[in-house]
Amino acid sequence: MPPAYWRGRRLQRGQRWQQAIDAYRAALPSPDDAEVQFRIGYACEKQGDLPAALAAYAEAVRDAAQAPPIRQYRLGFVADALREWEVAATAYRAAIAAGGTVPNWFYRLGRVLERLERWREAGDAYAQAIRRGGDRPAWRSRLFRTCCMTGDWGSVSAHYRRDEAVSADMAALLETPAPELTQDRVAAALAAGEKSGALPAEWWQSAYVRLFNLGRLHEAYAAKRLAVARARQQAELLAGSTRHRLDAAAACIDQADYGAALELLQPLTGGTDATAEEAREMAAGACLMQGDIAGAAALWRFTEADRLFRRLIEGKRVAIVGAANSGLEAGTEIDSADIVIRTNFLNPDTVAERATLTGSRTDISYYNFAFEEKNRARILAVLRENPLKAVVLHQAGYGQASAAYAGLLPVRSNYLFRGLYGFTAYAIPRILYDVLRFRPAEVRLYNSDFFLGKDIHYQGYLKPGDYPDHDPEFVFMMSYHDILRNFLFTRRLQDLGLCSGDAVCEAVLALSPEEFLDRMTVRVGALRPASA
Repeated sequence: MPPAYWRGRRLQRGQRWQQAIDAYRAALPSPDDAEVQFRIGYACEKQGDLPAALAAYAEAVRDAAQAPPIRQYRLGFVADALREWEVAATAYRAAIAAGGTVPNWFYRLGRVLERLERWREAGDAYAQAIRRGGDRPAWRSRLFRTCCMTGDWGSVSAHYRRDEAVSADMAALLETPAPELTQDRVAAALAAGEKSGALPAEWWQSAYVRLFNLGRLHEAYAAKRLAVARARQQAELLAGSTRHRLDAAAACIDQADYGAALELLQPLTGGTDATAEEAREMAAGACLMQGDIAGAAALWRFTEADRLFRRLIEGKRVAIVGAANSGLEAGTEIDSADIVIRTNFLNPDTVAERATLTGSRTDISYYNFAFEEKNRARILAVLRENPLKAVVLHQAGYGQASAAYAGLLPVRSNYLFRGLYGFTAYAIPRILYDVLRFRPAEVRLYNSDFFLGKDIHYQGYLKPGDYPDHDPEFVFMMSYHDILRNFLFTRRLQDLGLCSGDAVCEAVLALSPEEFLDRMTVRVGALRPASA
């Protein structure tokens, strides 16, 4: 290779990307143009010039038969980031065909195929990722989504049965076509499941997702209870493993056996790694849910960014304003709070127009991960014109995202509680859990009805291009987040006097779990046609 190529390699190692690009280009033509183009593509990618990276990677794989898997993968990765789904799918497939065996490559192929609505192909890719790389919850959830779209759960059933012989009654939950899945058949399957420990938690979780997305919520949550029970049994058998101790603790918290959960978690809370942080947050959540505020406070840790945030929250009356269309004229009450928190602050004109209903102030905004990632440039522009006291970003991708806000206003990452089985908090419970660690004097929730109202969001909360206002995945995401556990978690904190709500929110939180599921069944029934 010419000297300019090796100069480019040295500059690349020093992360001097533009100089490396110039050196590589000076090396063309060369004995191996594909290698040089690949290096140009990589340097362009690291510099953030994705269109240039895409063009260079495409040159690097022009002779597809000779292209190593990593070159095809990088082409797919950049095309993926540029939303060039067809190009990405072709490149990911080529990377795998060339011998690529990295499980995440199969997962990424599944994601782009899903975006292209090639549901069966996407499901096959996700299944390959799981078989090769373990049963990661995120991968499993995407596989479940494809099954909801195709209606075919047979391969999922076979995967989690692991060749176990089970009764036809139980197998029917995943292996019977939906039109034939009568109420009697589901009841028989659930009754058989109560008596038998043959199927693992993941199988019953699959049944929960399927039944939920068929709009059969009471039956879905009966399957979920079996998943929780199996998870605890499985984890206790393998309690020597850290992951299984965490799983067992989550199942214990779900069953309100907080003492058992804390006993499992205590040995894991002393470290500084991600596992110790997860264990501490889970243990703190268990303390919180049993009313032991001091116990939770002893487990919570704080960063420097947290300490700045604490000055905003500690001892203050906090209003957390959601996006539901409650119809209440609560604006004056909201604006009288010491601190007003909103979700996904991007359209201040709409906030001003709705001041009578939802107040005019915004002091802090919490941003959804995907929403912030998609709208970052617009959010930054809005915040320059409408400065807030702080923004809070999701943990996912925080390192890269926070750099964009540094110097503009205080930014920090929120803390997450995952202690309920299969629970991922929606915005209001997530914000509530995060804020409570900073010891506010009072927290009151507004415009939060757990999606039981007529509209998912009030008109104008999102504008065309912000994010899908009626996401076709909405019902599936309700099952993914577990809307019942979001409700139960918030209601528990309300029962402990840690939060209150406006009249609409309080009326929802006054429902029994059965009443909530009755109403949510009607709501899901209305939403399902848009999610099919």
